[in-house]
Amino acid sequence: MPQQPLLDRIMTAIGARPRRGRDLEPGIYSYERLEGDWPTRFHLRVDPDEGGLLLANAAETAYLSSVGTRMARDVLEGLSDEDIYGDIRAVFRRASLAEMRADLAQIRSLIADLSSPGDNYPVTDLTDDQVANWSRRLAAPFRADVVQGDPRTGREILQRLWEVGIPHVTFLVRPEAPADDLPALIEAAEDLGMIAGLRATASWLSSDLIQRAALAGLDHLDLLYLSTDLAAHDELCGPGDHARVLAAFEQCHHLELCPVAQVPLYAHNTDGNLEAVFSALPEAGVTNLSFFALACPDDDAAAQAAGALPARALPQVALSIAEAAESTSARYLWSPPVRFDSRQPLAAQLLAGPRTAGDVSVRVEADGRVLPARGGPTSVGNVVTDAWEEIWGNECFRRYRERLQAPTRCADCPDLTICVADCPKNPEGWSDDTGEVGGRKSEVESERPGNAPDCDSGGEE
Repeated sequence: MPQQPLLDRIMTAIGARPRRGRDLEPGIYSYERLEGDWPTRFHLRVDPDEGGLLLANAAETAYLSSVGTRMARDVLEGLSDEDIYGDIRAVFRRASLAEMRADLAQIRSLIADLSSPGDNYPVTDLTDDQVANWSRRLAAPFRADVVQGDPRTGREILQRLWEVGIPHVTFLVRPEAPADDLPALIEAAEDLGMIAGLRATASWLSSDLIQRAALAGLDHLDLLYLSTDLAAHDELCGPGDHARVLAAFEQCHHLELCPVAQVPLYAHNTDGNLEAVFSALPEAGVTNLSFFALACPDDDAAAQAAGALPARALPQVALSIAEAAESTSARYLWSPPVRFDSRQPLAAQLLAGPRTAGDVSVRVEADGRVLPARGGPTSVGNVVTDAWEEIWGNECFRRYRERLQAPTRCADCPDLTICVADCPKNPEGWSDDTGEVGGRKSEVESERPGNAPDCDSGGEE
């Protein structure tokens, strides 16, 4: 689980920074450290405000203040305590020895704790208050969900994502794409030092492919899980898929992969079946559940008849999930709601899944186009061909950050996690591939990278 940020209390009135002290440049840095008998792979991401994110073996996540980031870097690089104190004093002049000793002890303890084997699925949504601290100057999202495509282009995408500071990539498997390309893509991510995951329907992956992906460096496997009702699940996911997803989860445990159940919320599984899902998955050893709602406006009777949830129903469904979370050992994560597309069958939309894993993620299409977590299907640039500064500085991201800094909670609903980034009842805050934004047709062409999108429907971070 995410750790609380360390050292936030230290130096609230620190003196101005002198010119000496070790440089702490924004970027992402990889380390390997031996704790006990097993090596631990660390990723330290440094943002422009010198706050940081520390990941260990894709297992645990700690959000660090500027002092914590500096100390973690020094510890992982093997500096002595005295050298670390000198580095801190060079930047924060009034740091006392007692304060530095206490905080360094916390950092060393944190790194030792992160090195212990455990759950290996980093949180990259807004369920943690520290992830949701939008006043932070983030250099990039924490995760990219990349559509499987040509391996050569895929490697170029991975290289660019790593260069801009994104440590975690999840490949969105396409059933029509060659399955044998996946281990090579995972190996390419592993070679860079990235955390790697796969998102798929179980029927798209053979047990042999899962094993080869694990050997290539896969960290987590996200599989679609609709219902404990075998017939209802298989009707939409394919014959025998329910048995295959449970077998894949079992295989994950043998391969030391983290299994993640991606649970879509739609009319036919929210009516009495969710409680069974909450019980069945932890019993199968699956303690990370990722939810996305397939939603429609309240006045769209046709979409509701096809299986979409009306906007007014989302808070109650989210409340039932929040109450279940209190009584289980599972961790429940949220992706932005997906607007139901009347042009597509229900099954196709459920199999496609959400656009991104959360609001601190972006989607990257197979050709490198970048899409934000929410809003219309409008590219904000191409990660292969465009400068990252132009993509991340796009008006879509800026305006969405401004919206997130204003409270979105209201007196009508309980204090729900799903409400952290946007009101779930507001269609303008959903991911919307229908071509409509806020109830009107989008005038933006989504095929040309770099177009200025209509950002009223939101964007990433």
